Amino acid sequence: MSGCATLASEPVVVGCQAADTVTTVQGLERGGREVNPIVAGIIAAGGITAFVATKVGITLVILHYHSEISTGILATANVLTCGAAAHNATVLKKLPPKDAAGE
Repeated sequence: MSGCATLASEPVVVGCQAADTVTTVQGLERGGREVNPIVAGIIAAGGITAFVATKVGITLVILHYHSEISTGILATANVLTCGAAAHNATVLKKLPPKDAAGE
């Protein structure tokens, strides 16, 4: 059970959300595309700034209600979010450097 508690902790929430946000932004800046249709819609409507603001807002809501959300749900959400960041990092290795991507 301690593994789930660790995966559900507030620092892990912040770390996974930050990792997903940073790797997503880096990927987009280097020519990658967003495959999550919800995130793609947010970016299409308001750009990267709207995406980052949404991620910050989601993180703050999770932290505000952290004690009321089940450990299992938090742990699962964090594993999925950090998994997305890990996937993004793998994609980033295949993309050209930022300067070569169009700057």
